[in-house]
Amino acid sequence: MITLEEIKEYFGKECKTFPEVTEVNDRLSEKTKYILYKIGVPNYSGYGGDYITLDRLQVINNRYLKYGTRKRDREFYSECIDMLTGQIVFNLNYDGNNNEYHFWNSNLEAYLKYVYTYTKYVNEFEIPQKLGEYYKNHSQYAKELKRQLLQINKDVENESWANLIEEMDLGVI
Repeated sequence: MITLEEIKEYFGKECKTFPEVTEVNDRLSEKTKYILYKIGVPNYSGYGGDYITLDRLQVINNRYLKYGTRKRDREFYSECIDMLTGQIVFNLNYDGNNNEYHFWNSNLEAYLKYVYTYTKYVNEFEIPQKLGEYYKNHSQYAKELKRQLLQINKDVENESWANLIEEMDLGVI
């Protein structure tokens, strides 16, 4: 079982905590507050680019709590906690009027565990001895990553994580 402390230790200084945003604390779960203020959210390279944790949390439309962005399109990309549902969502708004947020993970704890699992999987490939060369066996790699993510929860079957697995399975990435 992956612990939050294990994640914090693994990412080290890349795991950034935030100054407390007292005006929204009553809309966040105790676990979410613990993660934001004590554990932190990591910067990492992943599916879609390099993800950057902000220095301060930002409230958007009195509903979303933005904690991160993406390096190549930081002024257009928002990674947030939906304060109504607790879900992790993202928005990519190039034209300035896209208010659609897409599901990323069911909550911040699941998000951290997925990022940790994905990052370890990519950075610590011990699998070539078991699965063979990636480009010849990409479907096996996709199945193994999905198996590991399913040990956390079923978020891998939805939206972005499902797209990652599908593209790995097809050999696109």
